[in-house]
Amino acid sequence: MINVINRIIVSILLILLIVILIPTAVTPDGVAAFFSLQLSQVQVNPISIDHLIVVIACCFLIALSVLLLNFEWRRPRARAVQIAGGGRKSAELATESVAERVKADVEALPQVRQAAPRIVARGGVVDVFLEVRVDADVDVPSKAQEIDQVLRDSIGRMGLKLGKPRVKIVCVRGSSSDPTPAASD
Repeated sequence: MINVINRIIVSILLILLIVILIPTAVTPDGVAAFFSLQLSQVQVNPISIDHLIVVIACCFLIALSVLLLNFEWRRPRARAVQIAGGGRKSAELATESVAERVKADVEALPQVRQAAPRIVARGGVVDVFLEVRVDADVDVPSKAQEIDQVLRDSIGRMGLKLGKPRVKIVCVRGSSSDPTPAASD
């Protein structure tokens, strides 16, 4: 999405630059006189509604520009993490692969219905944010410890270092053994 916004903004700025540069190249004195005349006609009292509107518009455009610059120069999130243990650390594992393995390992636990991991790579360390949906009748403290241990084992088996694990447990109604209600005709 940000690439589309960037292209639109750059296209508009380049078109404006072309529109200004063509007349400037043909008649520089005429363009200078035109802009001088336009600027001389601007008269805004320091204490007026017109000045307030100009200030608000300028502040909005400045904030928008700072926000867009932030998006433009923000470092993209790492999509791979270095595998620990190697001397050269030349091997990397995709964060999607890490997420799939963690999801499969956690969902293999009894009374776990669904796991939704989000992996953030920081150099050779992975931070795991994991939302787990479990049956309502589960013993939450023991299940939390079990999930934490499975998470640590899963990350360790992939040769990665676990940074900040964060597990959110959501208890859902019913149990996985309950039959699904039949749809009425």
